[in-house]
Amino acid sequence: MFTKFEHLRKNKIGNQPLWTDNQLGAGFKYYFQLHGRYPAAGEIDSFDYLPSARSIQRTHGGLINLRKRLFPNEESDHTRGELRRKKASEGDRRASLYEEEFYNYLLDHFEEIAIHEHKVIRPGNVASDVFIYLDKFSKGGIVIDLFYAQDLVTLLKIVNIKLKRYATLPYDVYFILVGNPKISNFDINRRIENRHIPLPTHITVMTGQSFKDTVINAVKEKSNYTKKD
Repeated sequence: MFTKFEHLRKNKIGNQPLWTDNQLGAGFKYYFQLHGRYPAAGEIDSFDYLPSARSIQRTHGGLINLRKRLFPNEESDHTRGELRRKKASEGDRRASLYEEEFYNYLLDHFEEIAIHEHKVIRPGNVASDVFIYLDKFSKGGIVIDLFYAQDLVTLLKIVNIKLKRYATLPYDVYFILVGNPKISNFDINRRIENRHIPLPTHITVMTGQSFKDTVINAVKEKSNYTKKD
C-alpha cells in the first residue's frame, strides 16, 4: 500500500521557488517508499521529486546536513561504516545478482564486445543498465533497464519515473522486470494498456522471462554480433 504525500513536489527545469522542508521531506519519504532506502548523493538528480544535488549542496550545505535537519532521529551519513553495511540491503544485493544473471544470459547469445553495461547515452546523459550494439558501423542498438517491483502498483510508479529519462531516446528500450515471478507479462500488459497516456512506441515493459521467450531471437536476427550455435 502506497502512502500519498501531501507536499510532494515535482522538480522542473529553470528558475523555481525555494523548496520547503515539507516538500523536501515528502520527496525523501517517497523515494524511501519506492526503493526501501533514502537516496545517495549520486541518485538525487535522476529522481523527479527532489531538487538537484547541486541545489541541495548550495542551499542546504549538502545531503548529509539536509537529512540531519529533516530527520534528526535517523542516521544521515550514508558513507559511515555500519550504515554503509546496512545500506547493502537485500534489495541492493538482489539487484546486483539479477544484473549479473542477465548479463551472463546475454553473453550466451552475443559476443562480449556487443554488450555494454551501464552505458551513458548522450545527448541526455541517460545511464542504461545494458546497451546491446547491433553492428560495428552504425549507432544502432537496444537499451535494457532492469528493475524489481514488489507489486503492480510499485511497477507502474517505477515505470512512470523511468519514462522521463528514456522517452526521447532513438532506440528500442525494454524495461525488464526481474526477480518477481508473481507478476506475469499478462498483468503488466493489462496495466500498461489502461494507462491514460500510452507509452512511447519505442518503449516496452515486460518480464525477464518474456524477453527471453519473445524478444531475444528477434534481436539476434538483427545483430552482427550473434554467437553461432
